[in-house]
Amino acid sequence: MKVVVFDDVLIRRAREYEVPNVNLRFFAHADDAVAVVGRERPDVVLMDYAMDAHASGEDAIRALRAAFPRGAGARIVAISSDEHSNERMLAAGADDAVPKSHVKGYLSRLSKLKGP
Repeated sequence: MKVVVFDDVLIRRAREYEVPNVNLRFFAHADDAVAVVGRERPDVVLMDYAMDAHASGEDAIRALRAAFPRGAGARIVAISSDEHSNERMLAAGADDAVPKSHVKGYLSRLSKLKGP
């Protein structure tokens, strides 16, 4: 399973999120999320809300949904530690929301559902 992660914090802790059968690619900001997702063709996009960038996670999700409507692209998952930020990203078009503290478990469950 291929996963792209847009998060300026998790990128510094990438090894903590390694899961068997999951290929993780990290990006520090989401300003070019549409280009990255178009190039990488991931199964899942993990999107933080606040990054050191022009676009917020909410902005990036709206742009991704415009370029890749539901069912035509990757599953988009909000991964903020802040519940309200996750709610805003869900309203912008995310498929799911997971607190950062649960990302590794979420990826592990997805990889088992998807298989090798």
